[in-house]
Amino acid sequence: MHERNLSLAAKGKAKESVHWQLGWWDLCHSLEGTKRPAQWSKSSVIYTAHEYEPRVVGRHFPSARQFLLPLPPLQYQLQAEPPTVLSLCPSDDWLFAYFPGKTAEGYGCIWHKEAQLDNWQVKEWWTYPVGGGIVAAAWSCPHREWVVTDEGKSMRLPALGPLAPMGTPLLLLVTESHQLLVFTLSSQAKPQQVGRTPLLQHYLPDTEPTGKIGGDKICMKAAIGFCYQDHVFLVAMRSKLLPSQGAAQALQSAVNLGLSIDISQPQLLDSQFSHEWELWGEEHTISLCEVRLEYKPGTKPVLSRPLPPIYHPGSLVDLVFYCPPPSRSARPSSSGSAKPDSKGPASNVRTLYLAATFFDPDEYTSLPKSEIVSYTFMAPGTPASYWVLRGEHKRQSQTKVPCFLLPSISRGGFVAGFLDAGGLLPRRKSKTKETATGAIEVLKLPDLSTHGDWDSVPILSHVQAGTIDVPASAALSPNETLMCGISSPLLGSHQSIQVLPRRVSGETSLVLTGHLLGDLSRHLVAAIHARYSPSDVIHALAVPTLPTEVTVNTLDKAFATMEADSCGLMEMWTGELLGVATEVYSARTHRLERGPEQDLCAARWQTAHEMSSLSACCSAFDTCREGDSYDLDAVWQLLGMTSWVIEFVEKILKECIFVGERPGQPTMPGSKGTTLDSPIFLHLVHPYSLSRLHTAMGHVKRFHDQVSKLTAKGENSHIAKDFLLDITEGSGVDLQLLGPFLAEILQESKSLNAQDLRRSLASCSPVPALQPHIRKVINKVLTSKAIDRARLFIKPSELSDGLARLSLSDSEPAAPDTLKDKNIDVVKKSALGQKKKASVCVRCGGRSEVALDVQTMDKTLSRWQTWEKAWQQRCVCGGSWLSPH
Repeated sequence: MHERNLSLAAKGKAKESVHWQLGWWDLCHSLEGTKRPAQWSKSSVIYTAHEYEPRVVGRHFPSARQFLLPLPPLQYQLQAEPPTVLSLCPSDDWLFAYFPGKTAEGYGCIWHKEAQLDNWQVKEWWTYPVGGGIVAAAWSCPHREWVVTDEGKSMRLPALGPLAPMGTPLLLLVTESHQLLVFTLSSQAKPQQVGRTPLLQHYLPDTEPTGKIGGDKICMKAAIGFCYQDHVFLVAMRSKLLPSQGAAQALQSAVNLGLSIDISQPQLLDSQFSHEWELWGEEHTISLCEVRLEYKPGTKPVLSRPLPPIYHPGSLVDLVFYCPPPSRSARPSSSGSAKPDSKGPASNVRTLYLAATFFDPDEYTSLPKSEIVSYTFMAPGTPASYWVLRGEHKRQSQTKVPCFLLPSISRGGFVAGFLDAGGLLPRRKSKTKETATGAIEVLKLPDLSTHGDWDSVPILSHVQAGTIDVPASAALSPNETLMCGISSPLLGSHQSIQVLPRRVSGETSLVLTGHLLGDLSRHLVAAIHARYSPSDVIHALAVPTLPTEVTVNTLDKAFATMEADSCGLMEMWTGELLGVATEVYSARTHRLERGPEQDLCAARWQTAHEMSSLSACCSAFDTCREGDSYDLDAVWQLLGMTSWVIEFVEKILKECIFVGERPGQPTMPGSKGTTLDSPIFLHLVHPYSLSRLHTAMGHVKRFHDQVSKLTAKGENSHIAKDFLLDITEGSGVDLQLLGPFLAEILQESKSLNAQDLRRSLASCSPVPALQPHIRKVINKVLTSKAIDRARLFIKPSELSDGLARLSLSDSEPAAPDTLKDKNIDVVKKSALGQKKKASVCVRCGGRSEVALDVQTMDKTLSRWQTWEKAWQQRCVCGGSWLSPH
């Protein structure tokens, strides 16, 4: 496809040409409307259409885990094409797709997501007649986006679009027959159609869709534009004229040589169809319609009001709406992020931007002329107001071709991709298989000029056998830091992850700190508030070439922003921040080469995960607690928690002894390089971890006292009692003395410097300023009577099994893969069933049966089942679940 010519060098040797040329075949998807749809969910799953089957494919990012959504029963009866429309609800639990029929009717399908990210169930499906298929879909629900200002203030934007009376999501569909269908959805019932209205004329009660392709107009592209806190919205459409069925039949009769023709009568071919022939094809206007949703008795729920069309003769490629955040809550600043309006109350004037990309393919021997046009619509805030076109701006491109156009809230406008007419190919001996084929820019509204506050980043395309996969369609990541590009179906529909523009830094030395500490820290805070997956932000922080110190600085800034904006309730967000830190250091561990830095990141990951596990253990004991006793129906589950807590405490105490009693600097056998700045000692100096460690040991002490006093009335209770006594009495700690000891060092830790503690939490490792306090705590451990060193290092079971099982230490930091290999439930801290499948956490890689065991039940749940149900959606580290492999 792409040219790879051989040119003769001066010495007569043939040299390989390293140039590529953009051709019409790279743009046919835009001209013919065959783009492959894509959606990037808030939980970091990319949904795309299958290459050649009528299926929806999901891929979890950044892993390579792929899955297929289930098929409705109708799929086995219809010959359908891959989906042409994909739309994901902002709440991330509903998905709609439309599958056009090859020779018959098509169908639309709605899925609802269950506990696991890849567990979708078909909720409903409908068939659509030929000429009445779906061309556009949009969701409106109570979901509200979070934004973070340059000053570090977090705020929620109002809901975008109309709302249903019961607060359920609304699905809006635009059909080829210029109809708007409105459905309301609920997880407890099947989707219900609440209204339908025509978009080319005023509402008529008995209006029905044409349902056949012989209509005068067929909608080929459409876009739905919502406004914040407004039940009125706009629909933009581009149509094409097709010959009517009567005209087609007449043409067939006219050319049928077996029929007699009366030449004395006027011929239909000349008189009736000559003018229609010139009109067939894509129209030169964009139709507009204002739609209003009403929920009043005696009033139609969906009302439409057509607006004057917009004329443009080019071939339409993209049609996208963008609504700026309302000034009373937030507005885009010069840097693109949202900030409060200091001018007082906002104006009632509503603004909506419509951007359209047009091609003028005069001939297939050269690149098409392209143009991006923005239309500014405004309307007063009164209910009876009309939307009016107030401005039109054009941006023509002579040397580059637009390939995608996406709205971006964080950048206050549109993100556009432009392809070069040609460029260089990597040489055959080059290790890289990618080359720059264009650039991604931020367009300023309303004039569509390149925004000077944002840099321009290259579009990297995969090269194989001289062909280049240029992006045909694109989708933004949930936090708008990355973009997924989908190449043309002709070249295999490959996915590519592209970096989006970041704000320009004033100094070269601040490229890393200015970009990452500013943009990425704000994206992290917004993701934590909204409970979005931060995988796209972490992808940038886990780049091996990025120093770990820069990653720590970014996390520290995110922690500081959350702390300053938490109104004294920082404790409730610390667990979420630790979950992000878990994913950051886990990602860096997997991407770094083997060495000291990788070992340090693995130890930091382990420390963050242990803090999260401690919180889960405390919540389990709290849920099963009844005063000073515990629900013994969950005795075996609580025994598993008790065993894990005691082993964890012993692990920390062993490291204290290794560091405290070694002579000078040489490392004691059994501990591999543990020093005062090792991440494990964060558990003994940070109040967040210390308080949970103290609480967990208090639960273990009360649970031990309760079970040890039980009378052995049955075999089950007798075994449980003996098992608990083996755990506690065989441990190297005294439960009676350990509680006061932990309470003492917890009280002392509260007087430490707050900034040092925050940075230690961000790095999951104590900073150097805390080393004197760590040494003080270690000295107390060495002299504490709560520790039995003999039992701490040598267990009675090891003596009975022989000296070969003796081990001085198990303190080596565990890599993230260790948790995957162990048959331990990451939530319940108990052994996984031999025959049971376990869900996998996308963040830490741990496995658990919780997301599979506890389902919605009609009967009353026990205390333990109630606790398990709370972890159905999320792991202890905050990660989501994937179904078993």
